[in-house]
Amino acid sequence: MIIGLYTKDFALLNRITSKIKDKNIKLRHIADISKLNDEYHVLISKNKIRNCDVPQIQPGNLDILELNIRCKIYECSDLIIGIDPGGVIGLSVIGAGRILFMSTYENPLDLAAIIKSVELEIGIKSIKIGSGSPPERTIILDSLKDHASKIQLVNEYNSGSGSHTEAATRIALRQLEYKLEEKYQPKSGEIAWIQQESRRLSKGLVTIDKELAYEILIGKVSMSDAINKYTEKIKNR
Repeated sequence: MIIGLYTKDFALLNRITSKIKDKNIKLRHIADISKLNDEYHVLISKNKIRNCDVPQIQPGNLDILELNIRCKIYECSDLIIGIDPGGVIGLSVIGAGRILFMSTYENPLDLAAIIKSVELEIGIKSIKIGSGSPPERTIILDSLKDHASKIQLVNEYNSGSGSHTEAATRIALRQLEYKLEEKYQPKSGEIAWIQQESRRLSKGLVTIDKELAYEILIGKVSMSDAINKYTEKIKNR
């Protein structure tokens, strides 16, 4: 895949070049935008080019540039994120039926920065976090509190051996019909955190009950659906 790079900012050009590790992505610098043709799959530029039919990227976080390129090529957004919690955190990003990006992180804040960039630059449908490693999982949940409405906890049981990123991929592909409650029992602190998040996300209008918080934690219902359900419940009292 040939990717055009149109910029006179050579410092940016060098940073972009250093971030591309995929040998299938061929960067080609364009000095004259009129030379752009159909052989280019994507155009990277500092500013948006008008009247350009080639999909464009104005890069923000260069750590997700390869992901951004793949999303343009495969025309996908609303990505599914899989996270394998632990001392080393595995991350996998799924879109258009493909694994688009994988990485590992030791610091949950570094993971949170990547998730924020993916949401801003591309779009996220759901964030699936494995139910294992409760202490690390709780820290990850706290670092991702700005995305609480999209978080789903899924059963990590029998996810198999392999790397952290492979485990994250399996977690991303897990469906909610897994009976998470059979292998995972939410702790009181996790339930209280979910209740607190429901109040923050509803802008102080409601705090969902413990039963709905429990259902969120075992993956039966999303945060937004739980807030709507509880709002209807108190309206009908």
